[in-house]
Amino acid sequence: MRTEPRPAYGTAPVRPRLVLWDWNGTLLDDLTYAIGVRNRTFPAFGLPRIESVAEYRRQFTFPVRRYYERAGVTDENFEAVAHAWMAEYVRGFDAVPLHGDAREALSRFAAAGAAQAVLSATHRDMLESQIARFPIRDFFTDVLGLSDIYARSKEAVGLAYLARCGVPAEVALMIGDTLHDAEVARAMGAKCILVARGHHSREALLTAGVPVADTLLDAAALAGC
Repeated sequence: MRTEPRPAYGTAPVRPRLVLWDWNGTLLDDLTYAIGVRNRTFPAFGLPRIESVAEYRRQFTFPVRRYYERAGVTDENFEAVAHAWMAEYVRGFDAVPLHGDAREALSRFAAAGAAQAVLSATHRDMLESQIARFPIRDFFTDVLGLSDIYARSKEAVGLAYLARCGVPAEVALMIGDTLHDAEVARAMGAKCILVARGHHSREALLTAGVPVADTLLDAAALAGC
C-alpha cells in the first residue's frame, strides 16, 4: 500500500482513543453518484456538465459554496441550485453503497477500544437517516452534522465535540477524503489520515502533510488497528 507521507505518526503507530469519521466519500462511496447528481441538476440552471472524475476533483472544495462558484453558480441562484442538488441527491440515495471495507475498518477500531463518531458537513437529521440504511450505527457514540444543507465548515462542530467528550485532542484521529478534513483535524489538534478514493485526488491530499492511504483498511493499519 502507498501511505506517504507519515509525519503525523512517525515510525510507530499510535492507536487513537477516538476516531472521527468523515461520511461522504470516506465511509460512503458516493463520488460517482455525486457527479451524476450534479450533471442532472446543474444544466437546468444553465451550468455545464462535468465530464470526468479528475475535473470534478479539481473543482470540489469546502465550503461547498466555493465549489459551486467554480462551477458558475452565482449569489443569486446559489440557494436554488443547492436545494435542487439536495433534492436530487436524496431522491436516489437508496442506491448509494458504503465503501466495501467500511464495516471491517469500523470493526478494527472498535476491537482496538477506540470510540467512534461521524463528523460531517451534511445536515444532521439527513446524516442520521443516511447512516440508518446500513448496519453500522452501533459503532458510533455520536453522529455530528450541521444545522442546514449548505455544507459549510464542520470545524466548529468538531471543536465543540472535543471540548465536551473528554478525549484529549492528541489521541483523537480524523479520517477523511478531502483537504477540509485535514484542516478540521489541524484546528482540533487531532491526528489525521486521508483516504485517496473520494472527492479529492491523491495529488491534492498529499499537499496536506498527513498520511494518505488507499483504503480504509490501510488507514486502520496506519493507526495501529
